[in-house]
Order: sequence, then C-alpha cells, then structure tokens
Amino acid sequence: IPDVRAAPVGGGFRRVGLLGTRVVMATRLYGGLDGLETVVPLDDEFEATHREYVAMAGIGEVSEAQRLFFHDAGERLCREQGADVVLLAGTDLFLAFDGRSCSFGTVDCARVHIDALCRLAWEGAAS
Repeated sequence: IPDVRAAPVGGGFRRVGLLGTRVVMATRLYGGLDGLETVVPLDDEFEATHREYVAMAGIGEVSEAQRLFFHDAGERLCREQGADVVLLAGTDLFLAFDGRSCSFGTVDCARVHIDALCRLAWEGAAS
C-alpha cells in the first residue's frame, strides 16, 4: 500500500477517486491513503461499482457496457467530486481501461504493485 499511496502523491495529486470492490472503496483502500482526500462512487453507484467489478473479475473479461460503466463512474468522480486522478483499485480494472483513452487520469494499482515487486526482486538479486 505505501507504493500505491506514493503514486498519486508523487504526481502532485491530493484528491483521489477509488474504483474497486465494496471493501476497497469503503475502507479507502484499507486505510492506506493517509494524507490524501478520497472520493468513491455515491449512493446506488457504489454498490453497482462493486457488482460490476465482481462480475468482470469472475470471468476475466469486460463487456462494452461494463467498460462504459467504469469510464463513466471515473469521470463522475472527477467532474462531480473533484478527484484529480482515479485509482484503479482492483487487479482486474485494467480490462476496462487498458488501451483506451479516457478524459481523466488513472493510476493502475496492480501496475504499481507489480513495479514494486520487480524493484524488490531486482534489489534482492543485486545484494
């Protein structure tokens, strides 16, 4: 989580949106985003985000309707709640965003974790 927290801070972002499972959004990424303002989808969209994420992750594919749902949810986090960037806080969200442009910035938390693991492996091999 420290690497995930550092990614938006390093980019100069202070208010981040979260997309992911119910637990990830409700706990503000397990309480690991100290010092950052976080916003999540509101009302019915909160549960719909969880439901669409779980459905997508369960089969490992994203439908065009789901892709549009996640893009729209991220755009609302920025436009209506003032998020500077949206954290894709689920390992399968790349399915909805990979290779697609959108009107807001994203941080792929899975990529952040992968990069941190590679860095640790490289440091371990060098010692």
